[in-house]
Amino acid sequence: MTPSHIIATKAMSKLIPALLVATVVVVGAKQQNNSAVLPAPLSGPVTTLASPAPDGAMYPNLVTDRTGRVWMSWLETRTGGGHRFRLASLTDSTWSTPITVAEGTDFIANWADFPSVFVTGNGTLAAHWLVAGAARGSYGVRVRTSRDSGATWTPAATPHRDDSAAEHGFVSFFDTPDGSLGLAWLDGREQAGGHAAAGHGGGNMTLRATTVRNGVPGEEMQVDARVCDCCQTSAARTSTGVVLAYRDRSEKEIRDISVVRFANGKWSAPVTVGADQWEINGCPVNGPAIAAQGNAVAVAWYTQVATKPKTEIAFSTDGGATFGTATRIDTAETYGRVHVAMIDADRALVSSLERNAGSVQIVAREVARDGRLSPSVPLGPATIERSGGFARMVISKRRVIAAWTETRAGAAPRLRVISAPLR
Repeated sequence: MTPSHIIATKAMSKLIPALLVATVVVVGAKQQNNSAVLPAPLSGPVTTLASPAPDGAMYPNLVTDRTGRVWMSWLETRTGGGHRFRLASLTDSTWSTPITVAEGTDFIANWADFPSVFVTGNGTLAAHWLVAGAARGSYGVRVRTSRDSGATWTPAATPHRDDSAAEHGFVSFFDTPDGSLGLAWLDGREQAGGHAAAGHGGGNMTLRATTVRNGVPGEEMQVDARVCDCCQTSAARTSTGVVLAYRDRSEKEIRDISVVRFANGKWSAPVTVGADQWEINGCPVNGPAIAAQGNAVAVAWYTQVATKPKTEIAFSTDGGATFGTATRIDTAETYGRVHVAMIDADRALVSSLERNAGSVQIVAREVARDGRLSPSVPLGPATIERSGGFARMVISKRRVIAAWTETRAGAAPRLRVISAPLR
């Protein structure tokens, strides 16, 4: 069994309790009771962009730099085995020649824990990917940075000092207040000791973070000592620091979304966003998404309380210190897998996976801080299978760009990239 199959199997075993519930009740999901409706978020049609990646590519990630240029990363398979981690930038509707960040036969290719690209405020390009460890099920993070838009890269570095047979992944990059590159990740070192398979020990999955200067990782900091095992993390820079969102985990197996803030060299205590009180003895593999503009912050997430799946969003006006009442935003059968981008300080655009009239779609909707919603707009067809991964979305120069893995019966997967004008 390959490392990617091992990790996918482990994630699915944790997901099974949630899926069993969802298959029974998700059809009964209620629509948002909100009579105040915003206009549709797009002012023109959704168009498909040519992808810079070949057939067989999967798991895209998107980010914008300080000029508004869009960068996309992805994994593609190599002839003869292994994977290649690549990226390209978008100008208008034209992609640059793809850049290879790294390649090898030990890459982890996982639908939920996928590589990413990030650009700091000073223009440093950063990329992360995952490699298999020596022990079954273990894997680690690798990071490279570039100061010349990917022409040259620092040597691959490992941000976690721990090299035990454990899981290290679900990375989020961020800009630190002092101008360094920061990243946070889920770290399973407390689970691994003395056990044959990583992640099955008596300890907890932890959330840790560090900074990287000139390609060299700094001191590690433990952010939270007990978190959900395999949900994505998400980070954003505010006017006063950094806010990091993740799925927390209490001793009573409440797995709601929390945020922590980084300022003055320290991480704050966790603050629960929404307080759904979702009790589940397993990981739903469905993490939150966060975006910020100034000191305005929006966090979107999936939850399932009283066997009712729903997608929610909450806003903060004080850099993530406190949040207003959560707004339910799904209007059809929802599977979460959210992403979010700020339109302005009072409005956000949220993408998610929904089924309506028998068709599964990536949809987007605008949400205002006061709870008003726009109608959902379909961005393109998708699948609820793991092979479809997670759609990513950014706003650049009043244009929405989104990308996801498109699966095709009897053919290799490929990247679907769309563009649409924002209202």
